[in-house]
Amino acid sequence: MGGTKDPHKGLGVDLDPNNDLTHTVLPDDDVKVTHKGEEIDYMDYIDVMEERATRQSEGKKPVKSSLGTFSGWGKGTLRKSYKIK
Repeated sequence: MGGTKDPHKGLGVDLDPNNDLTHTVLPDDDVKVTHKGEEIDYMDYIDVMEERATRQSEGKKPVKSSLGTFSGWGKGTLRKSYKIK
C-alpha cells in the first residue's frame, strides 16, 4: 500500500466509517490487520472490505446496522407452541 494513504477509502469512498478496521504495515513489510480490536487473518480482512464495497455499490451503507426491528407482542409473533389466552 505504501505511504500514508488510507486503504479504507478506495476511490474516495470510506469503507470503514466506524473505524473498526486497522491495517498496519510492519517493518518487515508484513501487514497486521484487526477488526473491532481482534487480530484477523489478512484474507478475512479482504473479505470484509469486499463485502463493504459490494454493499456500497448496491447503494447501501458499507457497514450493516446491528439494530433490528421489533415486530411487537401478540398473536402471531411468539412461537406457535405457545398459546395466548
